[in-house]
Amino acid sequence: MDFTVDRIGNSYTYTVQGTANFPDQTELNILAMRQLAPTDQTLEPKPTYSVLDYQVVQVQDEQWQGELTLRQLAADGSRKETWQLDQADLAMDVKPLDTVVVIATYTPLDQLTTLERILAQQGLKVSPDLLQTTLDGRRYLEIREVLDIPAASEVSERPEPYNGGWGTRHILIQEPPMPYQVEFPEERQTNRPADPKEFLY
Repeated sequence: MDFTVDRIGNSYTYTVQGTANFPDQTELNILAMRQLAPTDQTLEPKPTYSVLDYQVVQVQDEQWQGELTLRQLAADGSRKETWQLDQADLAMDVKPLDTVVVIATYTPLDQLTTLERILAQQGLKVSPDLLQTTLDGRRYLEIREVLDIPAASEVSERPEPYNGGWGTRHILIQEPPMPYQVEFPEERQTNRPADPKEFLY
């Protein structure tokens, strides 16, 4: 089980694609999160994390791929991380770390017994580096990668509105041609006399 993370152009979206020796349609959970530290030094520094994005992907031919968007669209049109969107409502006074952790996990409902049996038939076994255990004893697989991505600035990153926010209105988008031919009758289709309201004055 392995994966790589690549940024899509200059956007806030990252592609996460990897390999796994799992049966087809096996579901994996991928997520991106940032650790937050309290700015008040008198408080006990407990680890606090904000999940920036989350997606469920499926393995197909031992390959899988997903996308994670680290900054969401705010009401003012800017792009912010989820903890920044809720910061005012939750009265959060925290300082974000300049790293984002991308995690891929496999958490089967029937423990790992079925997967281990399938891998054993192929002469493979689960790597101890991937194996994790919850507090209640449930086993799951996890792999992570730490990326150097500074947090979004508190200053609005929305570009200055152009033309009052309407953009280039003088550039018209060409309409597609009509799929059918409209025929105009050469003669009136009724013998009803014209109403005075139909005339132009």
